[in-house]
Amino acid sequence: MNRNLLVRPLGIGTLSLPNNLALAPMAGTSDLAFRRICHRMGAGLTVTELVSARGMMHDPAMRRNWRYLAIDADAGAMGIQLFGADPDDFAAAIWQILDHPILGRCSLIDINMGCPVRKVVSEGAGCALMQTPQLAARIAQKAVAAAQGLKPVTVKCRSGWDDASVNAVLFARMLADCGVSAITVHARTRAQMYGGKADWSVLAAVKAAVSLPVYGNGDVTCWQDADRMLRETGVDGVMIGRAAQGNPWLFRQIHSQDGTGPGPEDRRDIILEHLAQLAELLGEATAVREMRRHLGQYLRGTPGAARLRAAAMAVTRREDLENLLGEWQIRCQ
Repeated sequence: MNRNLLVRPLGIGTLSLPNNLALAPMAGTSDLAFRRICHRMGAGLTVTELVSARGMMHDPAMRRNWRYLAIDADAGAMGIQLFGADPDDFAAAIWQILDHPILGRCSLIDINMGCPVRKVVSEGAGCALMQTPQLAARIAQKAVAAAQGLKPVTVKCRSGWDDASVNAVLFARMLADCGVSAITVHARTRAQMYGGKADWSVLAAVKAAVSLPVYGNGDVTCWQDADRMLRETGVDGVMIGRAAQGNPWLFRQIHSQDGTGPGPEDRRDIILEHLAQLAELLGEATAVREMRRHLGQYLRGTPGAARLRAAAMAVTRREDLENLLGEWQIRCQ
């Protein structure tokens, strides 16, 4: 599959990854089923949806958080992402992960210091930590100590809070001094949220400032973008978020340097695979509800997508959704 010489193995601490492409942690998207699919399409690393470190302490039986944290050690390297603002919460959550028979098989622990969502930053977590670097350092130090060298600890951050406080370079140096094993930088500020243009010059500056592996994130929507990011910034890897939503084939396209997209049959088959895995993980009714959101992403830009999405809103059974997809495929041919 791999003709792209820029796609190569990557080491993060004691972890050896088959390649330097990663699926970003995304709330509402990075469920276990989608992570498995992206691994099969060529992602060398996938990361769970963000989970509250404090919330884990109040859920020792994993009744609420399991659906977000679930990993499959047989489906490639999977990291668990935590968010919060209390160093002790991170230590406790990591101990809980290490002691768990399944979660303990995760590949790494990632700390979210980049989420721009108001609910998260209002708690002093996510990208708010870039405004409180001393607290961020204590969190990183506690997390690294709690992991005891058993799992690499990584951090995902942004360029900074806003244009007046682009501090990713200083932040990355501080994190390196705290013992983290790799850093991912989304090349946008919190003020930008997910709009505007990602400033890749920040990625180049961070990579020049630290000896750790650095993933670049932001504005990679095709294989040419991935190539350009690796060449122009010198980052070690590419982490892909929104562009992979409903488009796991993007990883395969980067490997092969071929932008050919899936046909209707391939698209339908992946949707059915995603649905089947969700049904196994969450039950049929929940899986059908979850797939309504995913459908909009998988079918974006295809003929009849709006009609299928509207019809799917009234569906409660897996069989009915499968039939709708079969009808959609026939209309697309």
